[in-house]
Amino acid sequence: MAKPKNKEEYRAELAEYFAHILEEKGLDWKQGWSGGGRDAPMNGITKACYRGSNAFWLSLIAMSKGYDDPRWVTMVQIMDKKGTYHPKSKWHLKAGSKAVYVEYWYPFDLIKRCALTWEQYGEELKNGRAETDFRLASQYTAVFNACEVEGMPELKKEPLNEITPDELVKKLSENMGVEIINDGGGSAYYQPLQDKIHLPAPGKFFSDYDYNSTALHELAHSTGHVSRLGRSMAGGFGSPQYAYEELVAEMASCFMGVSLTGEIPSSHLNNHKAYVQSWIKVIREKPETLMKAIKEAQTAASYMDWKAGLITELEYLKNAGSAKAVKVKERELER
Repeated sequence: MAKPKNKEEYRAELAEYFAHILEEKGLDWKQGWSGGGRDAPMNGITKACYRGSNAFWLSLIAMSKGYDDPRWVTMVQIMDKKGTYHPKSKWHLKAGSKAVYVEYWYPFDLIKRCALTWEQYGEELKNGRAETDFRLASQYTAVFNACEVEGMPELKKEPLNEITPDELVKKLSENMGVEIINDGGGSAYYQPLQDKIHLPAPGKFFSDYDYNSTALHELAHSTGHVSRLGRSMAGGFGSPQYAYEELVAEMASCFMGVSLTGEIPSSHLNNHKAYVQSWIKVIREKPETLMKAIKEAQTAASYMDWKAGLITELEYLKNAGSAKAVKVKERELER
């Protein structure tokens, strides 16, 4: 992958890559996904998880290349000339390895004409500087998966979140205040006006995984309710707006901190074939639509992680990028 010249080129390439995967795999792309929970892409040195389009991009690459390690590192970290990152070991990039570029946004000081860290930016604002003194700038950094780096220590897997799929669905339903009613006959859907989920009886599904994955998908839709994240829920079945919301819900379940394991039921795949085709079309024509869907899906997933008790409210607010809400919550915790 060549270094993107700008955000338009970066987003167009990401969109084309995902569209190509959808053409090849349809909804089966979720089978190889490992972008949630402990398998979320992270920096191999700082352990910081990638967010937004970077997390999605690196997960797509890992899926297509068969990488089973979520760690990514820069060339500077691999070479470590000053012995800062791994002084007791030497790392070497395998021959033929190709870089993947991630997008990094940072504050640029328009007065002093220099780049700042986010910590420095926060200090400048605290000291009375106006937000108009700064603008956001972006750069593209090459990273390599740990599978391509010799000498890196073996990945230490964190314990899995100890919550069963049944418990997860029950907890989300209760904590989000969304009732699941098993009266749907042969249909599964979320009704925004009622703010309720209708599903067939559990015994009508082929497996527990089938039931729980369907419930989780509908719970992802319910995060868009005006009382929660307030996504636009307009558009009837089969409309472009409805298809977009389906894409957000599919992605949200992938981004969640708990991954359900099992085969995606054929009924689910068949029901979404038409949407896959519409996604491919709009993603290629308007790459920014994919970027918006990724952002909304990750916010929805973070909200569900919070309501499932997997992360704290403060962590959710930070993930959602709500700076003002974070400050309010931090003051509450300090009392």
